[in-house]
Amino acid sequence: METRGIEDMFDFRRFPKDAVALLLLLIYSPVGICLMLMRIFIGVHVFLVSCAIPESIVRRFVVRIMCSVLGMHVRQRNPRSRDKNTKLYICNHVTEFDHNIINLLTPFNTPQLEGSTGFMCWARGFMEIHSASSQEAIGESLQRYCSTEGTPPLLVFPEEDTTNGRAGLLKFSSWPFSLTESIQPVALRVSRPVLSLSTVESGWLIDLLWTLFAPCTVYHVSWLPPVSRQDGESTQEFANKVQELLAIELGLVSTKITKADKAEHIKRKRHSIPQTST
Repeated sequence: METRGIEDMFDFRRFPKDAVALLLLLIYSPVGICLMLMRIFIGVHVFLVSCAIPESIVRRFVVRIMCSVLGMHVRQRNPRSRDKNTKLYICNHVTEFDHNIINLLTPFNTPQLEGSTGFMCWARGFMEIHSASSQEAIGESLQRYCSTEGTPPLLVFPEEDTTNGRAGLLKFSSWPFSLTESIQPVALRVSRPVLSLSTVESGWLIDLLWTLFAPCTVYHVSWLPPVSRQDGESTQEFANKVQELLAIELGLVSTKITKADKAEHIKRKRHSIPQTST
C-alpha cells in the first residue's frame, strides 16, 4: 500500500485560504447565521419525529426530507448491490454524522466504541456497548450480535477516526473483519461549498453548528458488492483488501497511517504553532 503525506488527510482550518472564497463567505455569513438559527429550531423537531415514529421506511423517508431542510442531502449509488443478508457494513469515515446519514437509507446499528454513554450515546444514534471492556471482549460481543437471527446489520468504521475524505484512507483495523466472513463495503463521499467539513480539534457539536450554517452538505453513498474472506486469508489481509477496494472506488490512496499517527501529528502541530508565533 502506498503512503500519502499525513498533512493532506486532515484539515486544521475551517475557512478557505483563497481571498475571493473568503470574501464570498463573509457576504454569505448573515444568511448563514439566520439559516443556522432556523435550522436549530427545525432540528429539534427532526429529533422528536425520529424518536416518535417507529423504525420503518416511512420514518426514514420523513426524516430524510426533514434533514434536506437542514441542508444535509444524501444520494446513493448502486442501491441494488446492497445485500439484505449481510450483517456487517464497512465504511470509510469522513464526518461525525456519517452513520446518521446512511441510516436514512437502510436500518442498522453502529456500536459506540468510545465517547459519551447513556442518553447522549442514544441521542446520537449509536448502540451502546461496554467500551471499558477489552477489545477482545467487545469483538466477541459484536460477533454474537452478528450471529443472532433477526438483528439489524452493524455499520463499522475500521479507520476508527475521521479524515477530510480528499487524500487517503487511514489503515483499516483488523478486528471488525473477524466478526463475519462476508461484509458489504460502503464508499462515502462528502462535499460542501467553501467551508471544510471539520477540523482536527473540533467536536461533533461544533461541526453540527457549522453544518447548519453551511448552505448544504451532500453525502454520496455508493454500495459495493459484498466481499467474502478467502480460505487462508488473515483478518488483516482481508482488511487491506477491502481498504484497497474502497480507495479505488473513492479515487483515494490506501495508506498505512493509523489513528495513533493522526493523534501524534496533531500534538506536533500544537507544539510547532507557538514556536512559529514566537
